[in-house]
Amino acid sequence: MNYALDALWWRLTDKDVRALASILTAPALWETGCELPVRQLLGEQGFRYLLELDNNPEPLKQHLAAEAPFGHRLGFYAESLLAFWLASAPHAQLLARNLPVRDESGKQTLGALDYAAKLNGVCYHIELTCKYYGSIQADPSKMVGLNAADRLADKAAKLVKQLALSSCEPGKVALWDAGIEADKCLSVSLVRGVGFAAEGQAFQSAPLNPNGWHGRYLGPGKVLPLKDEALFYILPQMDWLAPARVGLEQCCDNSAITSSSDVLFALMEKRPDGMMHEILRIMKPAG
Repeated sequence: MNYALDALWWRLTDKDVRALASILTAPALWETGCELPVRQLLGEQGFRYLLELDNNPEPLKQHLAAEAPFGHRLGFYAESLLAFWLASAPHAQLLARNLPVRDESGKQTLGALDYAAKLNGVCYHIELTCKYYGSIQADPSKMVGLNAADRLADKAAKLVKQLALSSCEPGKVALWDAGIEADKCLSVSLVRGVGFAAEGQAFQSAPLNPNGWHGRYLGPGKVLPLKDEALFYILPQMDWLAPARVGLEQCCDNSAITSSSDVLFALMEKRPDGMMHEILRIMKPAG
């Protein structure tokens, strides 16, 4: 699936609102078996609220400014965006964020719950992760980030442990101490990001989501079979969350892409709003 072609991206214009919308609506990169449904996260008024934020993003901007700087850490930025939604969306109530879970002695921290929140009155322990993994074949055991030490298999296993944290006894104690009914708190995941593989590869191997956001992986010596006039946008890390929408002056030609490596970049297309929009995301690792 090429999530960059979703009709949503024709409408939203603000960069931060677009990033928030991607966290809320993107398909899971891999499946945990306890995904939080997009419909539940958005609520009945979700799209309307996103449009209102796009027309007046100042509340979101103020929230982000209060939590910045993010130190070019995409995860912190994503966490802040979701925290804003859980605290301000009409159907949501943020109960706790980064809630520490300690052992019986209280001296050792076992981990932290990303969020505890209510959505339409239902209590959830929510774990969020945004990852960008690729390999020539769509094989989850071989998919890695631009940092080859960042492996999908490792992160998926770690996430399983994080999701179980609220159901262990110390996790329940942490929730009760925060005034949250632990026995009524459902553990759910939000796995966002893009999976990359060579052209023609199918994302069919578990736990990969065959309907996830998928892009192209360029192995060593590989080039894209595109016309010379094709234009690209090299994505800074803080722009990875949502499909890119930039001015023509921010784009580059194929020669810049040929000489670049260890990057994510997007093939761009001009749309009627006069802006260049992402139509395909590509991973080009070093070496």
